[in-house]
Parts: sequence; C-alpha cells; structure tokens
Amino acid sequence: MTTRNAHAAAISTAVSSALLTAAILLARGTELATAAAGDCVVTLPPNPLTATGLSTPWVVSGQGCTQTAAGMPTFAECAVVDPAANTVAIYSPLLINQGQKFVTPTVPTIPAGATVGCWFGTNGATTTLKDTTNGADLKNANCVNGANGNIFGQFAACNAANFFGAANGANIAVPALGTGKNGKPCYTTRSYQSVDMDPSDNMVTTYLVNANGMIGQKTVANAKTLTTELNNGSDNLLVDAFLRPALGCTAFTAKNLADPNGPPVGALALNELQAAKLQASPVALVPPNDPMVLINAAMSKKKLNRYRAAVNQPAGAGSAAEATTFCQNMLAVTAASIITDSQFTKVFTSPDPANGNNLFTFLVQRFEASWMGLGCMNLVQVQYLNGAKTTPIIANRNGNGVCVSMTANTAALQTLAVANGVNTKAA
Repeated sequence: MTTRNAHAAAISTAVSSALLTAAILLARGTELATAAAGDCVVTLPPNPLTATGLSTPWVVSGQGCTQTAAGMPTFAECAVVDPAANTVAIYSPLLINQGQKFVTPTVPTIPAGATVGCWFGTNGATTTLKDTTNGADLKNANCVNGANGNIFGQFAACNAANFFGAANGANIAVPALGTGKNGKPCYTTRSYQSVDMDPSDNMVTTYLVNANGMIGQKTVANAKTLTTELNNGSDNLLVDAFLRPALGCTAFTAKNLADPNGPPVGALALNELQAAKLQASPVALVPPNDPMVLINAAMSKKKLNRYRAAVNQPAGAGSAAEATTFCQNMLAVTAASIITDSQFTKVFTSPDPANGNNLFTFLVQRFEASWMGLGCMNLVQVQYLNGAKTTPIIANRNGNGVCVSMTANTAALQTLAVANGVNTKAA
C-alpha cells in the first residue's frame, strides 16, 4: 500500500530506558535514529481552527522531518462537528516544509456554530506544536502536547476535548460495527484485538506527492498528478485499512472537506466516536504505562488524562492496577485473537513488509514488542514454556529481520495455535 517509511514511526522520548526505547521502536517498525533525528515541529498559523487557518499550509521543521516519501513526514487531521445538522466532516490541513512546492489547499466550509478539533501524528520520533505568537494561538486553540513540559511523543491535539464534547452531545449517526468473517463484532480502536502499547495514536490522513517533492491534499484532482501516497504509521490506519478489510469489515467514514464531491475518508475522531458508543467490554483505553503518557519513565495521572481527553476517553486513576489489567487483557484477548484470526490475516497484506511478511506476522511482532514496551512481564504472572523469553508470543525473524512465524510461549496459546492450524516453533 505504501513504502515502509509511511508506516514506520518512533515513539516518546519520555522513556529513558534504552531497552524499552528499542522495544517501542520495534513495535513501530522503524530503525533506531540519532537523538535529534525525527523530532518534528509543526508551526501553526494564526487562528488555525478557522477556514483560513486550516487552509493555510502548516510548516514542519526538524532534522529528517521532510514531507516526502524518503523522509519522516508529519500529519494533521481535523474534524468538524455541526450540531445543527448532526454531522461530522473531516479536513486534513496540508503540512509542508518551508519552501516546498504545494498544491493550494481547498478552503473548507465551516458551518456557523460548528466545533473544530485537530490531531497530529508523525512518522518521526516526536511532534511538538509551535505558533508565531509566543504561544497565544496554541492557547486559544486549546492545544495539548503533553504535561509539565513533557510531550506525549508522536501525538498532539488542538481543541479535541471540546470537539468530542460537542460531538457526543449531537445526534451523530454512528454506523453499526457489523460482524466479521471470524463471527465476532468488527474491531474498533478500543478492541483489545487491535491495540498495542500506545492505543489511539496517529492519523488516517494521506498526503500526495510527486517525484519532484510537490505535495498536496488527497483529492481526486490532485491524484492525477501527485501519484505517491504519504501515510502515517498508526493504530487508526491499521484498523481501517488492514484489520477491518481482512475480516470483511468496513471503516466509519465521513465527507472530506478538502474534496467535498470525492470519496469519504476515515479519521481518528470517527474511530473514537464509534468506539466510545459501541465497543463492548473489555474496553482498551490508553493505559498508564503507555510510554506516551509517562514522565521520566514514571506513570503520570495528569498526562494520562490529558491524552485520554484528547481521544474521547474517560479519565483514569493512573494506577498500577490499570496497567496490570491492560496487560492481563493483552494476554487473554490480544494474543489469543492473533492466533484465532490467523486464517484471515495470513492472507492479507502486511502494513510493514520489513517487519512482518503478512498481516499475521506483523501483528505477532507488534504484540511481542508491546508486551515488552509496557513492562507486562513485570506485571502479569505467566508460566512461560521458554523462561528465557518473557513474552507469551515470540516473533521468529529471518536473516533480514522480517518476522515470518511465531512461537507460542504458553501451554494455552500453544494448544490454541494447534487447534487453529498455526505452525508454531517449539519454545
């Protein structure tokens, strides 16, 4: 679907442990970069949430943070809720590098009384928001980048809590989940079957570029001359473009205000609205041991709840008990579903062929890295078949580092694998 770079991403500088950082980068499917590379900065224009501000290109800077297929691009994705019409529409502001040629963005139509929220993701290591008014525009736009001067990492948002407040109060037509080929309700971004160590991050947004580096919004007209897609390696894109199609499910989409007569598009905001309304228990909310919400490798209730508010999730206690529960459900639900869904995921394209040779093996290595990145081996008692490997599922990689098979590392998972026809190497 895209190049490896389009799906690769690094994660929060908040975690100081080198081992944990390596595990996080592994989960994202990227290579360890130098400390400064990938620290991407987005400078917003004045009044960024107005039609004029949204259609003014937002400027990305930082080492390696080029808005090209060869760089580490950054993405913005906004949603507009019109309470009078009970509708949500999507608009992705165009992010460019200073001096980069671009196709003039479409000016969106923002209805009177509408509320706009925006979210940010990057294929680099971190996203930091700036403005040209010493923070005044960021404050007026209710932008959230982290807590206590410690950024989330790849993620940021503006006016998100207000957007969700308005959307939750409107009578938005949220589509039913449907039933997948596996006989289960289709997965959401809050299904344990779909999450990793840092749920609800990054965007569905796609930009278009050509061989000369010109960039534009994804529209039918632009696609005629800008033929390469830039996509954000994200949980949202994984669910919308890989897991759901593999299981015969469809994404929640809405009008694209950059191309009103073109096809509808998905978005983080739509996924969170649908998950909030329809996800059955157990619900996978951002856990307090998510590296994006740590401060100096310690759990932070304040940072956790700033993040949760930005993705329409209820506040948490920021406790070790929440962290343990998340890990327990990863063992009971996530690991098991990787095996039971394998007949569908083995025959579906990998989001990142450099890390998994199909969707199944991609999910295997993602689980392994997430288990380590969350420190689940220290929170959940597991009787491993191979005690030297403290993860319930082991990713087996070939000489090129690509995961090509799995090893079930508990008796229960090994039995499940055999029952589902999954070849599993002896632990």
